[in-house]
Amino acid sequence: MRCFIAIELPEDIKNFIDQLVNLKSSVEGVNLVKKENLHLTLKFLGEIEIDLIPSIVNSLRDLAKEFSPFTLKISHPGVFPDKVKPRVIWIGLEYSEILKDLAVKVDEEIYKFGIEKEQRRFKSHITIARVKNFQNGRYIFEKIWKTFKENNLIDNPAQKPHFHVTEFVLMKSTLTPKGSIYEVLERFPLSDNINGIIKQNA
Repeated sequence: MRCFIAIELPEDIKNFIDQLVNLKSSVEGVNLVKKENLHLTLKFLGEIEIDLIPSIVNSLRDLAKEFSPFTLKISHPGVFPDKVKPRVIWIGLEYSEILKDLAVKVDEEIYKFGIEKEQRRFKSHITIARVKNFQNGRYIFEKIWKTFKENNLIDNPAQKPHFHVTEFVLMKSTLTPKGSIYEVLERFPLSDNINGIIKQNA
């Protein structure tokens, strides 16, 4: 079973990203993530044995109790690995100590089940497209960046959308000829009160 752990996005954030891209037709060599599939990945698990799911769920449920709800804010568009040959186009999020801690802790928990730890530093981002045609990828990225600028979203942080995170999820991903289909296997609500201490964004 192909799985990953993620934070789902509210509809207003999905609509915001969808309007940024605003393509009237498909672009060769650029595969856009469907609006309903937009999310923030905390940890990609890959193919895992079904028998492991109950233990992973129990472990993540305990972990969720260590975190209170928090807020995330959109930052700016970006690409991996670089603007010359973009492979992935994404929308970044402003730095959050809580989000970073959550991703690190999730990674540590999943490692207990034989899944390798991340080798790269966690970079919070929402993938919006995967690129095979670099020229078209650059075109899409420049279009999105221009829209950000025109809406005063680069230089005016107060204008940037934000959203509240109250849970994370274990998601199943099924690959089909028409794209990936996501299914939530389990939800992990964050704790509203951790020994009377409320965590805040850094």
